[in-house]
Amino acid sequence: MHNLSLVVFANFRIDNKERFLRMQNSFLSFQDISAKKWVVNIRGEYKQESFKFLNKYLKGKLCFYELESNKGWFHDSKTMLEAIDSDFVIVWIEDHINLVDVSKYDEILYEMDQNNCDHLAYTWWHDISLKKFDSLTKKESKNLSFYKMNEGNIRIVEDNMKRFFYIISLASIMSSGLFRKIITSNHPFLKRWPKGLPFDFEKRSTDIEFLPFIHAVPKIELFASIDDDHGSSGYSLISRGLYPDRVTRKNLFRLERENINFSFLAKILPVRIYKFLSILYNILKRIKYTLS
Repeated sequence: MHNLSLVVFANFRIDNKERFLRMQNSFLSFQDISAKKWVVNIRGEYKQESFKFLNKYLKGKLCFYELESNKGWFHDSKTMLEAIDSDFVIVWIEDHINLVDVSKYDEILYEMDQNNCDHLAYTWWHDISLKKFDSLTKKESKNLSFYKMNEGNIRIVEDNMKRFFYIISLASIMSSGLFRKIITSNHPFLKRWPKGLPFDFEKRSTDIEFLPFIHAVPKIELFASIDDDHGSSGYSLISRGLYPDRVTRKNLFRLERENINFSFLAKILPVRIYKFLSILYNILKRIKYTLS
């Protein structure tokens, strides 16, 4: 089996004790993965404690950054690209836990390489995520099913789902070429999220600029979210009783977003006017994110 190189990349905020504990548990679940280095930037109050913890285990494999510029997540992540010199990148999300023997990832990387695959979402392994590709022709290997992400297949899935869906996940294993393309792009021009957050990394089926590529779906569950059921009741590790429920998701999840509740307007305004105001608000919000 060809020895393919892998870098673990992370740029996340650890700003409270619970997130620090979850980051430790996540790391320990896959610390022995065959990665040449771990390229990690940590922001927040617990960044020094996090560095000491990771350095204890990784030593020379840890390439640690302390970037928190006012230019945002993408700007800082571009600086970290200087350390990415591998065939594949796994983007580490601190609140997801690995569930398999890490030797399995050597097989997965080999199968991705042999099938020219650029992207694999390693978590959210539940019916809602898995069944959306049932209508597409697939190619299979021992551990993976492969699907062509092109405009034709995208439209088939959208028609079945009656909406757009995400074709690129932040929680993924991807070719270094696709990873670099996303980090260095200025997409979307009108930002969907505040610049300090990483979520504009994820691409919708309407973002055809990133097509075509081969997407892989694992045949077994690799990682799982600690507390997010992801629209599938009972999915998360806490819901399964496999992780302690120390802090509720509602109290922990502190994203900087603006949520104005327009539901009362839906009751008093004509449907067309309500939809127009909702669209206008979303456009104004994205302009603010872009200019800030």
